[in-house]
Amino acid sequence: MRVFRLHRRNRPAADYHGSLIQPNRWNPAGVPMLYCSAALSLACLEVLVHLTAELIPLDYAYSSAEVPELAEAADFHGELADADATRRYGHSWVRSRRSLAILVPSVVIPEERNALLNPLHPAFSDIAWAAPRPFHFDQRLLGNRLIYS
Repeated sequence: MRVFRLHRRNRPAADYHGSLIQPNRWNPAGVPMLYCSAALSLACLEVLVHLTAELIPLDYAYSSAEVPELAEAADFHGELADADATRRYGHSWVRSRRSLAILVPSVVIPEERNALLNPLHPAFSDIAWAAPRPFHFDQRLLGNRLIYS
């Protein structure tokens, strides 16, 4: 399965250290997890929902990788809006190390899938990321109010 990741150009695509600092949808702070999407367009939307026009950085890049193992489909049955429940689920999955990747519904577009990668899984270091390519957010995405920093 090919996955896509938007990241700052000065950081490697496999850098999951942000998940160790702050909680996200599927992990509590301190639990390593790398967020990717099944499509570059979804990766873009997943970044945009967290930024205002004033915070769109100029130095974004995207990378893609072929995940060497079949991604597991999440069997999460709670509400996506319940951040505590999604974090508990993700934490349990990471600790189990039962799979390298898991497909979860996007909160932005629940019919689409994000791929979570488990840095604790032995195959994580086998992921070969393509060289980063520059990524620019189209100014129309925020109603022509896009201000780059």
